[in-house]
Amino acid sequence: MLILVLAQLAQPAAAMWSDLDAARAAFDDGAFSRAAGVAREIGTAEGYTLAAHAEMARGDLIEEKDKVRLECYRTALADARKAVAGAPDSPEAHLALAIALGFVARSEGGLEAHMQGLGEEARKHIDIALKLAPDSPWAHAALGGWNLQIAYAGGSIGEAIYGASVKAGQQAYERALSIDPGNISIAYQYAVQLLGLDGDAHRRRAAELLDMVVARRPANAMERLPGQSAVNLKQALDQGRPEKAMQLAEARLGRAR
Repeated sequence: MLILVLAQLAQPAAAMWSDLDAARAAFDDGAFSRAAGVAREIGTAEGYTLAAHAEMARGDLIEEKDKVRLECYRTALADARKAVAGAPDSPEAHLALAIALGFVARSEGGLEAHMQGLGEEARKHIDIALKLAPDSPWAHAALGGWNLQIAYAGGSIGEAIYGASVKAGQQAYERALSIDPGNISIAYQYAVQLLGLDGDAHRRRAAELLDMVVARRPANAMERLPGQSAVNLKQALDQGRPEKAMQLAEARLGRAR
């Protein structure tokens, strides 16, 4: 009887892990809508975290209309808030929330984001993630992205308001890559943000990063989908067309200044 009871109790857990594996497989294949739906139905913090990442990937890499992208990011934000509520000690949940806040801020514009306090809230969750997982490359990359996005969107005024800087952003990204040197996703995002800032030194480092991205065989959709963008950016730099590279980077960053 005890064995039967234990077997019955194990069935929901087994089903949950099976669904989570299915959601991860869909995510890796680039079926982000399906991944989000399956992960969300699980109803756990881990499921909501994956759902948030899937919605963000869909908005950033698949959808072309700004309105649809913003809907994806807002849905991701709601999922990430549920993840943090369910697992306040999960660095992955805090990172998902910070990144979702960044996407919403980028889509809504600097003034609206500032009025809602999105930048400050994002930094709070990045700091929590770093405290919980100080050696996480993703947490350091998020800190780098936060600094460089503020420098890109707000310039010196934004840097002064939020205490952000290009130097701090670069240091955080370099730290992320020192922990995980082969991370294509981090290298690509770092390169795009550097090109958005312009400057010869930024372009040289971006070119090095793009060389690495283009040379590596992608392992999943998150590495495969930005591939053509990386090729186009690299070609523009190789052809001595920095203005074209910056234009392409600005398109990826959400707007041209």
